[in-house]
Amino acid sequence: MQASARIFFQKAPAKRTIDNLCPVKLCITHKKIRKYYSISEVIKNNNWHFLSEDDITSVTRKGPSGKYKDIALEYKRISDEANKIINSINDFSFNQFEEKFFHKPAEWDNVFSAMINFIKTLKVENRFGYASSFESTLRAIKEFNEDKKLNFTVRQKVETRYDKYLSGKPLKFVDISTHWLKRFETWLLNQNKSKSTIGIYTRNIRVLFNIAIEEHNIKAEYPFTKYKPKGAKGRKTAITAHQISLIANYKTENPLERFYRDIFMFSFLANGMNLSDIARLKYSDIVDGEICFVREKTKGEESEEDKLRVPITKTMQSIINRHGNKSVINTYIFPILKTNFSEEKKYAQIKQLVKQVNKYVSRIALIVGIKEKVSSMVARHSFSTISKNSGTSIEFISEALGHSSVTVTKRYLKSFERSTRQEHSEKMENEIYNNSAV
Repeated sequence: MQASARIFFQKAPAKRTIDNLCPVKLCITHKKIRKYYSISEVIKNNNWHFLSEDDITSVTRKGPSGKYKDIALEYKRISDEANKIINSINDFSFNQFEEKFFHKPAEWDNVFSAMINFIKTLKVENRFGYASSFESTLRAIKEFNEDKKLNFTVRQKVETRYDKYLSGKPLKFVDISTHWLKRFETWLLNQNKSKSTIGIYTRNIRVLFNIAIEEHNIKAEYPFTKYKPKGAKGRKTAITAHQISLIANYKTENPLERFYRDIFMFSFLANGMNLSDIARLKYSDIVDGEICFVREKTKGEESEEDKLRVPITKTMQSIINRHGNKSVINTYIFPILKTNFSEEKKYAQIKQLVKQVNKYVSRIALIVGIKEKVSSMVARHSFSTISKNSGTSIEFISEALGHSSVTVTKRYLKSFERSTRQEHSEKMENEIYNNSAV
């Protein structure tokens, strides 16, 4: 889907000038993402990038006359030029549009400015998890390049830190060679980074390198022909049904312990549902006694027919009754997110949820005598392992987990009947709770 351009009048009171004028912006829309640009740099008359509401009415009416016709034609010229540039970009990105439309000097020969540019684009596209990964990579590269730690205050916003990355010793794409990557890998190992983390960082560099060459015509020798980033083979920790039962039946009067323990158990009973998906569940996702949803991780890739279906067991319902918001069709089930939160705020809240679940469940695990390190992901890994050990087919587990990599399995098996899903969920619950809801 190609992008589109139009003139937008910001009439919101908070956006107006002290003279009550409305800013006139160029709005670019791509894949439901909107980005607004000031037209002050491209408009012929500087008085026309702010208008009163009356002027806006005169400019936008059919057949404007006098000066309003001139203003309308200028706006059309700007939007036409923007659409022309959009159509000239084969694989649209906001970065490419900005460079061509505003004639920005190419900043992509500098690795730090290129990565900052890419991070900002990811945030515009609401891909905050991926942006966070690139921010960690950016910091590691900067510290390696200058051989010193970066010090940021706890309250300092990420955006204000970017200036530090653009000062000091520069780094060009031509500087990143196979030898550089190997030295970077060795340095990360000396910083006690795991092989999985090193793999993430070097793959992020490869992504940036590909964009720099393919989209921004950066001339540099490609180092990844000989250097292969390490695979992300994180250790999948699973605990036994007995250990899960110890956590499930742990008695506590602490409301925080109980809430985060129950969210952990809800994840386990809901086929190992990710916390991000649990936080985003709405009452409208409940259909005929089942939760019907598309994983946040694969949204945009799956169709309506590919929704995962999770039967709501007695224990899951008791957790909803105990902690859930009042049942309203478009309300989130659990009091974690609010409908007026921005995507960035949602990401921050879910990140905090993961942190709190890990904190309280690991504490409970120690109390009940579990030696393994227990985190939110243990619920998902344990679901699949316990299911397999109890005789559940690999095909069912693959479908229940919603793995995007089992397309062939999904095509072969189509889908399981509701009765089969119900039978499996009740079997799992009974094994943990012995038929008694908490």
